Amino acid sequence: MSNTSGFSVSKPVALWNKPIKADFKELFKSLGKVAIDGALGKWEEVAKGALDATAALGLADAPEEVAWLLIYRSLVEAIVSLVKGNQELLFEKPNESDLELLCDRLNHSLESIELRIDQDFFRRPKDLPILEAIKAAFTDWLKYFSVNQAQALTISHRLPTYFVFALHEEWAKHPEKYASLKEELDTPFTQANEREQSWQRYLAWLQKQVEEPMLLEAFGLKQVYVPLRAYYKQKVAGEKSEEFERWVKEDEKYQRVVLDLETELEAWLEKGDRNDPIKVISGGPGSGKSSFTKIFAANQAEKGKIPVLFIPLHHFEPSDDLVDAVSKFVRDDGFLRHNPLDKDKADSRLLIIFDGLDELAMQGKIATEIAQQFVREVQIKVERFNAHKTCLQVLISGRELVVQANSSDFRQPQQILHILPYFVTEDERKNYIDDRNLLQQDQRQIWWQKYGNASGRAYDCLPEELNQDNLTEITAQPLLNYLVALSFDQQKKFPTDGNLNAIYANLLTAVYQRGWAGYQHPAIRGIEEKDFVRILE
Repeated sequence: MSNTSGFSVSKPVALWNKPIKADFKELFKSLGKVAIDGALGKWEEVAKGALDATAALGLADAPEEVAWLLIYRSLVEAIVSLVKGNQELLFEKPNESDLELLCDRLNHSLESIELRIDQDFFRRPKDLPILEAIKAAFTDWLKYFSVNQAQALTISHRLPTYFVFALHEEWAKHPEKYASLKEELDTPFTQANEREQSWQRYLAWLQKQVEEPMLLEAFGLKQVYVPLRAYYKQKVAGEKSEEFERWVKEDEKYQRVVLDLETELEAWLEKGDRNDPIKVISGGPGSGKSSFTKIFAANQAEKGKIPVLFIPLHHFEPSDDLVDAVSKFVRDDGFLRHNPLDKDKADSRLLIIFDGLDELAMQGKIATEIAQQFVREVQIKVERFNAHKTCLQVLISGRELVVQANSSDFRQPQQILHILPYFVTEDERKNYIDDRNLLQQDQRQIWWQKYGNASGRAYDCLPEELNQDNLTEITAQPLLNYLVALSFDQQKKFPTDGNLNAIYANLLTAVYQRGWAGYQHPAIRGIEEKDFVRILE
């Protein structure tokens, strides 16, 4: 098979005098009509109708038409998924005649685009040229429903990631339709066996997770994520007397060494030391642990060097045997067709990320014991898998208390990494060893700039009204900082009198009004604010 194989693909012309049914105009019209009618539950019907319209193309044997079928169906799924996920932003409804003209214009702009399908497409499907044209057309369609420019760009910017996931899903669901492409193109995608395809789907799903909208926003986590800093504890050098050890506070026996969290963990993965196979991320509620683990999993999946299995521990049922517990998780998750820890099916390298050790600890009355048993079972299995070479590395995240309760099991140097806030005051910096001056950067400024760009609210830094000493404790924490942004946007003001109770009450009100009162989340539809607060209590 030639290494330069490939062919040009354009929207199929009326071969055999058959009418063209794979039409973006009809897709945009159908989506628009559902939005105009307010029939919010009918997005699946739109997708099904658009995909059914391609049935005739499925009868074709020519690789060019089969490739178009694959691309079109994947694009339909991606676009419908994006619209459905942002349906609450489609406020103003145009009339149907205007929608018709818009869809004619959008379809015409896409008709003449030619594609070339070759090895590069399946290696880097995000680079497919038509995606840029579709993104532009999709942005125009969204703005027609009074979605602002920034929101429309943010939503359409997520199209490539959604498309890649839809591509893997479509290929996995209908392999018989695309058999001719396997013969024409020699790529890891087209020639992958069932197991490899399941990994490809799963890794595409990991990348999609960080693009999905946050709390009814147009943007996802990836658009506003700020790389986190952390520190590890290093014992103070020098000889110390027993009396010193007895009377000095535990924290004073250690130095706190600052590092960039992702850089540190990537170096750990790259080194692959079988004597250092487990890392632990520790942080308080809302410190960004789960956000980091999701981003890290997505980034490693995109690099494709080491397969990544991401396990939120609130979805995980621990047992006496880790292999059996992972097998059940994988089976319930539905992406992987095999347990990557099975002896006969194990991959040569694997990274497992267990997110939320404290969530595991909440299951049952003997919470601490469950977490300790889980940690020790992980250690036993990791040691067994790495008996001869590094096959398995594990990253565990958890709140400070549960990590501290298991600290006797984590004794390797730099094994526990403690997450730092967005901002550390000048006085507090004296408590750290920061040779790279990482703490000099106020990351709140970066977050607010990203948030301003993604939301269209034009912030280029932390607003002066919020840059107050008495608000530092809140704005320095990732989750609380985001809630502050919701409150500030909602009310255009924020309590700055230093009363934390008033501030938290303000945050709860803003979340309720922004996330539920207007849109009425179906889980608590009709719930009043006082009852909403009571539920949270």
